[in-house]
Amino acid sequence: TTTTTTTTTRARRNRTDDDAVVTETMTTTRARGSERTTRRATDALALSAAALAATNAGAASAAQLVSELALDPEGAKTASAVLGPLFALSTILFIVRIVMTWYPSVPYTKLPWVLAYAPTEPLLKPTRALVPPVGGVDVSPIIWVGMISFMNEILLGKQGLLVLLANKQLGG
Repeated sequence: TTTTTTTTTRARRNRTDDDAVVTETMTTTRARGSERTTRRATDALALSAAALAATNAGAASAAQLVSELALDPEGAKTASAVLGPLFALSTILFIVRIVMTWYPSVPYTKLPWVLAYAPTEPLLKPTRALVPPVGGVDVSPIIWVGMISFMNEILLGKQGLLVLLANKQLGG
């Protein structure tokens, strides 16, 4: 009985030591992972803050910008006529790029894929440098779809700057 108890006690001590090593390893791994997560979150927060500051500055000075550009209602209508299809086409191209990221073996240099790749890659490459893939997923096309949607709403939405200017409700 004494031998069995001693062996059991040693086994428990060994398990406890192993658990301590595993716990220490897990803690170290979590700390490293949380440092990366914190770094990414800080980068994303800084990017969001910069975008928000630019948006607030842009919204505050939008009327001033419109008056400086001296856009008349006809110019606003022309700009709306050009920007509407441009935003729609850009959104479609970036959505195609989102789908293309799901299939990494897509031949980007061959038709029809090059039609979506060539015009969007110059915008996506610097975005990827700022925002790394999240969990192995390239989120840069998603960011651009969001930015295009935002600009479309600010400029061409029901209360958009160009719509209000075209209706002579903005700029004076």
